[in-house]
Amino acid sequence: MALTPQNNDAFFREVDDEVRREKLGEAARRYGVMLAGLVVLALIVLGVALWWRSHRAAVAGEHGDQLIAAMASLNANQEAQAGKTLQTLVDTHDKGYAPLARMLQADILVKDGKAPAAAAAFLAIANDSAVPQQLRDVATLRATTIDFDTITPQAAVARLKPIAVTGNPWFGSAGEMLGVAYMRMGQPKQAGALFVAMTKDPTVPRTLQSRVAQLAADLGFDPVQPSDSPAS
Repeated sequence: MALTPQNNDAFFREVDDEVRREKLGEAARRYGVMLAGLVVLALIVLGVALWWRSHRAAVAGEHGDQLIAAMASLNANQEAQAGKTLQTLVDTHDKGYAPLARMLQADILVKDGKAPAAAAAFLAIANDSAVPQQLRDVATLRATTIDFDTITPQAAVARLKPIAVTGNPWFGSAGEMLGVAYMRMGQPKQAGALFVAMTKDPTVPRTLQSRVAQLAADLGFDPVQPSDSPAS
């Protein structure tokens, strides 16, 4: 029995739909496992990321507790216990707490009268590029304060010049030592100009401004007097 044109169209549409369903089924069989795997992998990555964030927060809290415990031991004159706790923190290589633990270790050396070892310990922190710059600046200042009278003025200038600048929170302490180092090198102009700059910086403590103002005046410079400065 011959099919009418209408029946022919219906027949071909049905065949076409069947072919499409077969292709979709083949694609699903081919890529379905892959897509499911990607979804599972994405969920695993997300889960690991969330766990790692929680883990880091927990570890940071634990390291913070260890640092506080070490400081409490120091306050209680339990230096041996504090030393063990601090070394444990140093060994974690935590970017935040390990350098702080190293700073406290160096301070213990100062307390024990081991100045050369303390200066070396602070200098090692200052030269460690993995340590945050703010802590490196503090370590530089501490090391130079300890061995200022034993190193050459040139060495002191090399250490202090990068931090004895306006805007640095340690401008006052570093600037005073840098100026004295310039004076020891026979460079009064550099020393005087630095002292004058310190008298003009409102972040420099007033007592320190008074000292460097007198030094500047002795060198023939006209500093801003502390009474005229907004420093506190």
